[in-house]
Amino acid sequence: MSDPRISGPSGEQPPAAGSPPAYPGFPQSPPAHAAPPQYAAPQQYAAPQQYAAPQQYAAAPARPTSGLAVAALVCGIAGVVLFWALLPMLASIAAVITGHMALGQIRRTPGLGGRGMAIAGLVMGYLMIGVLVFTIVSTIIGLVVFGAFTLPFVVAS
Repeated sequence: MSDPRISGPSGEQPPAAGSPPAYPGFPQSPPAHAAPPQYAAPQQYAAPQQYAAPQQYAAAPARPTSGLAVAALVCGIAGVVLFWALLPMLASIAAVITGHMALGQIRRTPGLGGRGMAIAGLVMGYLMIGVLVFTIVSTIIGLVVFGAFTLPFVVAS
């Protein structure tokens, strides 16, 4: 019989009774009575950097907007939105007139803004005038062409 306190041929100790055998190449499990591993103290970070206060820049003064440009835009929108009434004809004509007046005023006064609004009012005004002229011309042509063929039948009955 061999004494368990005596090491084997390679100098290693035989496994204790009741513990699983150790396999070469695998880490040994810590004994059940061992204390848990100690962790290092948390790393202390440096205080955050203090940045300089942001500089305040003066904003450019706002350019005043031409009242005629605003009127052209409002009349142009009214002409497009109220296409089903008599108002679009009047509003579209007003948009074209005030738009041209606004562009002239803006050209004469360099510090005056609103050129984009005047152009938008002009575009919508001319567009609705074109639609209105097309509608009137097609209605007249339709009445003349179809009315000439249906008028004798309406009168005869």
